[in-house]
Amino acid sequence: MEELRIEYIAIDKLTPYKNNTKVHTDKQIEHIVNSIVKFGFNDPLGIYGNNNIVLEGNGRIEAARRLGFTELPCVRLDHLSANDMRAYVIAHNSLNLETGFDDGALYAELKELQDFDFENFGLDVDKYLRTFVRVQKRLLKQLRYVHYLISAPINSNDKLLPLITSMQQISEVEIESTTN
Repeated sequence: MEELRIEYIAIDKLTPYKNNTKVHTDKQIEHIVNSIVKFGFNDPLGIYGNNNIVLEGNGRIEAARRLGFTELPCVRLDHLSANDMRAYVIAHNSLNLETGFDDGALYAELKELQDFDFENFGLDVDKYLRTFVRVQKRLLKQLRYVHYLISAPINSNDKLLPLITSMQQISEVEIESTTN
């Protein structure tokens, strides 16, 4: 494996790849700007050749320009042949398009990070939460029963009694209580 070394290169010395197939909208660049402001510039650009052709990171360059950066971290990909370099640009940009999120893991993470505003980074959290509800309903239709376990302090029993009584009125609802 080729050893990667980070080198810092002035933005004006970087050359955009003229046949880049990746589209960067103004909105996406703004999301990249927000990410850099919040988390830092953590992903070096992949560059090729004496002209420092940018194979990966053209959107990050535009975001960095908007933020006033004058140089950026880069890794050289000169070990690629000319054809491999061209293929790499397409392959690199397509790799994250292959899959989506693990819905269960994403839901759990979003629940833990409810106070974080992901909208600044282009993630519509409400859309994912609505999707989870639809998926959950579809999965639950196949099932016949759902079991809830509720633990409450013994001194709150009087407050729970009206709820329990109303639940007992629903046909096929069974309520079991234990103490410890």
